[in-house]
Amino acid sequence: MGFNVIKPGDNDPVMAGFEQEGYLVEFVHIASGKTCVFPAWITDFSDSYTSDWSTEKIFGRNDPIGSFSGTSRRISLGMNIPSFSVEEARQNLHQLEHLIAHLYPSYTTTDGVDTMSGYPLVKVKFGNLIKNARFRNNALNALKGGLTCWMDSVTFTPDLEAGFHHPSPEMSNADIEAYNTPYSVRQHAEGNGTLNRSHTFIPKTFQFSTTLNVVHEHKLGWRKQTWLGGVDPKAPGASAYPYGMEVLTGRVHYTAAGKGDNHPTLRTKVPPKEGEPTARELMKIYNNVLGEL
Repeated sequence: MGFNVIKPGDNDPVMAGFEQEGYLVEFVHIASGKTCVFPAWITDFSDSYTSDWSTEKIFGRNDPIGSFSGTSRRISLGMNIPSFSVEEARQNLHQLEHLIAHLYPSYTTTDGVDTMSGYPLVKVKFGNLIKNARFRNNALNALKGGLTCWMDSVTFTPDLEAGFHHPSPEMSNADIEAYNTPYSVRQHAEGNGTLNRSHTFIPKTFQFSTTLNVVHEHKLGWRKQTWLGGVDPKAPGASAYPYGMEVLTGRVHYTAAGKGDNHPTLRTKVPPKEGEPTARELMKIYNNVLGEL
């Protein structure tokens, strides 16, 4: 995490190691710079690309005429957030509070009047699967390498079977402090606040889901065999859109009309080793086997 709010003894050391290797999802509220981070216990992930076409039917023509408008991208994300201790459970719930707050805009105040100054746009980062394709480096934080989006909603579902951490009024101050934020503990120690000793429910495990509407920060489309996302010399990695595997610009995948043969394009170029059957011979063997079944 960019902010180390959980002490080493309060979370699973295995999960801490996973987080160091990138098994986490980061959200940054662009206008405020506020960040929340979750371990990547992803239960639902889908990345949908939708082309918007309007069609018109012409008399005597079987196929409609299509008019292209644009292509939108929408990511659905669902996560299960477990906890190792009451301290981690409290921090997980607080991370969720920040995520929910990311749905709201920013304001400036002039003469006592609040005016909206920033939309609730967020940047989201999960390895190479949710990232800004302007950067080839996948080991960046969300502020630098996150994908800009807006969220339609956030749905929070506590796991009722796992239950809740619930403080008891008879607990000592040392035990009660685990159910309260460090800020509340400091305020109480200074005589300026109280600690919650009851009526507090912290889910041991919860799920949340959200939908991300993507706003790309680079061009999308083609100029001959060149992917426009990689034209900008300041963003050469954008040609490896969207998951950073390989650049789209180039002639490896290019098929020129009128050149070469008309056989289907094959992925495998390596010829068989001496003594091994060719693909055609293998197909004959398979067909003979299938014919005997």
